[in-house]
Amino acid sequence: MSTARPLRLKTEQVRRQDSERALANSVVRVWVDNSIAHLDSTFDYLVPERLTDQIKVGVRVGIPFAGREVEGLVVNRLDSSEIAGLKFVDSVISPFVVASAQLIELIRVACQAWISHPYDIVRSAIPPRVASVEKILAGKDDISVIQKRKEPSSIEYLHLQPHNEGLQQLIDFAIKQRASGSVLIILPEEREVERVEKLLLGVTPIVLSASLARSKRYENYLLAMRSENSIIIGTRSAIFSTPPDLISIIVYREVSHSHYEPRSPGWNTRDLAIIRSRSENLSLFFMGYSPSSEIAAMIENEEIKFRGKRNKLSVLTFNPNRGELLPARIFPPIRDALKSGAVLFLVPRKGYASALICSKCRNIASCTCGGRLIKKNLGSAVQCLMCDLTYSEWRCRWCQNDKSFLAGRGALRHGEEIGRAFPNFPVINSDGDHYVDAIDGKAALVIATSGMAPHNPVGYSAVVILEGDTFFSYADLRAQERSRESFFDAAAHLKAEGKVLISIDSGHPISASLTKWNPAIMATRELSDRAEVHLPPSSRAVILDVSQKEATTIVDGFKKALLDLRIPASTRILGPSLKNNDDARIILTCNPSDMTHLAGFLHEYTRHRAASKKDPLFLRVDPYSLSE
Repeated sequence: MSTARPLRLKTEQVRRQDSERALANSVVRVWVDNSIAHLDSTFDYLVPERLTDQIKVGVRVGIPFAGREVEGLVVNRLDSSEIAGLKFVDSVISPFVVASAQLIELIRVACQAWISHPYDIVRSAIPPRVASVEKILAGKDDISVIQKRKEPSSIEYLHLQPHNEGLQQLIDFAIKQRASGSVLIILPEEREVERVEKLLLGVTPIVLSASLARSKRYENYLLAMRSENSIIIGTRSAIFSTPPDLISIIVYREVSHSHYEPRSPGWNTRDLAIIRSRSENLSLFFMGYSPSSEIAAMIENEEIKFRGKRNKLSVLTFNPNRGELLPARIFPPIRDALKSGAVLFLVPRKGYASALICSKCRNIASCTCGGRLIKKNLGSAVQCLMCDLTYSEWRCRWCQNDKSFLAGRGALRHGEEIGRAFPNFPVINSDGDHYVDAIDGKAALVIATSGMAPHNPVGYSAVVILEGDTFFSYADLRAQERSRESFFDAAAHLKAEGKVLISIDSGHPISASLTKWNPAIMATRELSDRAEVHLPPSSRAVILDVSQKEATTIVDGFKKALLDLRIPASTRILGPSLKNNDDARIILTCNPSDMTHLAGFLHEYTRHRAASKKDPLFLRVDPYSLSE
């Protein structure tokens, strides 16, 4: 017989009923974490007298909203006679100021630029709270007022030089800038953050990156807001850091896709850095081997100063014949280079084979899910790129043939073939799946994908770029600038007397660009081609992904808005184009001077759709690629 449990009465939590408001500045204006697209403006609340000392601009508070308590960020505190109907702030989530005045203004401008709810930006800018960290930092909540620079801000592109590690050049420059105040360095990849942290001898930087533990990231974020004469290094979201004496921002390899936030609203560090430079009067430096099309256009228009030294590299081209990996004439210079050190081979793809083709009907092998079948190495089974399903025995879905051949050489297969061509030398593979940080400089065959070349302390005797045309063959608009940067980055690893050997047509302009160490030779022509067809950066762009069933109706609405001049006359409406089985894509472009007008219209349009409870749109302003 079981014993009856004692009866427990539940206690009802009664919300504190505040009645006394603060004697001074009794109203706060807050952004509300409500996840409702059309309720993205500020809301006013009363400050209870009991919390008046804790509620400051930049603190997180708990507020009543739609029958529940949610988080809000205080963006202003003011006196107001219009208090009828206002509710009281419920609580102070944390007394720590997590958003400076500069950050609040940056978020406000970013919301307008990327047509965003403020909290979509706040979540990127401010790490989640960790109470234990605040206990450790108790008493260090004072934030100094940022002093405005007297001299005007400047924006420059610093072209990295060959024969010297790019990250070391970055560090040497940052140390010089630190003499005048704090320096913020934004890098595209975690591995680059780790390397810069190692190379910063005698300086302990404040690191802000997603790889940190949650508590460490929050601690470093608060320290960066409260530290002076510091070097802050981090990936994408570190662009929101606001040390009190910030003097310079350095964005490394701004051309990288990693500088674009993949989550909504899709902001990027390049544009945010430019906004900060102009609004906060900061010196801004972009450092890289080849600029993006946007920066190249600003250089051409003299909005950005290009700084670089003249250099000349020895570049040889080898026309590939009959699709062979290594043209016959390329063997002797590679053998000569191996006598004095390691040779770097830049290849376009990682993995082993990026596709399988049926030997009978020549169809590309695919999985039942629709994904492409690949091989990760010579001894592995055939595997689906999308769902990872493994095929121990493969048969063609179209003709039932069981014979196939490999297509799309990957880095690992390159390594096998190059190793056979040059026996008795070690083969080192470095790619996104297995990155090698550095080698010892001895003679070796180093196979690397873009941006993954190991550091060689003595430089490479030769840099060999294989399948050169493949780098430039991708269909998206960024293929040219991405390939150009990859070639310059690889060539920069040469020792002074080394040679660049490219498997590409001798008339390709990349050869002249590398020889003169001048990316403008290619970039200028590319900008001209873009301008002729009104594509970015000569225009600004917005992509909208919508359901197929309403795509035509939406396009008709945009065309009507264009006739009524509710959107700029320069607006071009492209699409809808089929994206997948359910969605279609619409692309809007306009003159750069008209973007504010178009963004304002789209903001009201998305708010109206949300208020009408229609399906949300996927919207991106100035995306990395129009076809992503």
